[in-house]
Amino acid sequence: MNKVIFILIIILQMSCGDLLDEEPPTRPRKLGAYFTMSDNKPRVHLSWDKPSSDDISEYHIFRSMNNSSGFDSLTSISKSNQTYDDTTVNWLDTVYYKIRAEDRSTNIGSFSESVYVFCFKSGGNWSVDGFDSLFLCVNPSTYSTPEIFRIVLDMPLDSIGDTAGIMDFNEIFLDTNLWTGNGWMYYTYSVLEPSDDTLGFDTVTYANTVAPEFCTINLSDPNSGIITFDSDKYNSVTLQHSVTACNGDTLFP
Repeated sequence: MNKVIFILIIILQMSCGDLLDEEPPTRPRKLGAYFTMSDNKPRVHLSWDKPSSDDISEYHIFRSMNNSSGFDSLTSISKSNQTYDDTTVNWLDTVYYKIRAEDRSTNIGSFSESVYVFCFKSGGNWSVDGFDSLFLCVNPSTYSTPEIFRIVLDMPLDSIGDTAGIMDFNEIFLDTNLWTGNGWMYYTYSVLEPSDDTLGFDTVTYANTVAPEFCTINLSDPNSGIITFDSDKYNSVTLQHSVTACNGDTLFP
């Protein structure tokens, strides 16, 4: 009988302890976020470390579309999750996040440090200004350009001496933090020249006569990417994201 009473006292003490818990959970640590595309739809992936408190019941996720206007509640998720995908963002949004924990006694902890994400990645098609129907495809998995990317500098070959150039770029891998990369451009050109019999004209193509040119591609600005060259022999090439995937599909079906 005494043993039963002793066990009941322990149970009551434990229950009262839970009821009288007024200590809020510690704040989540190492909140991280990154922007990604899935099925051509933008999303932000959040992850964090579990707080040291052992009685977490749920997490509250807050979001701000403008850091100066305050945060609004986005959602609450179960304690079993330390990740969340926000699928309500839009291309080129800048979004801020912070989270907090709630325990079984409804104590709410402090917010984590906030993080922000710019909803942009350079993958997809970039149109080349001044050239009809010409796109540079950046692989959304490797963030690299094609093995060979060609820009034809069209010029009517109507008169002797008229020249049309071709720029061939080798594969360039982009830094996924800066969205920049470096590589080589190989220049080929065609010239309208008199034929050997002097009765007509021939288009003569010259390859491997001009040294390769080191170039830099910068796609950090979604509205005005650019390819520049180390020397002043060539004009810069301006690019603009077409908001389409490499297969031509819109990024937001």
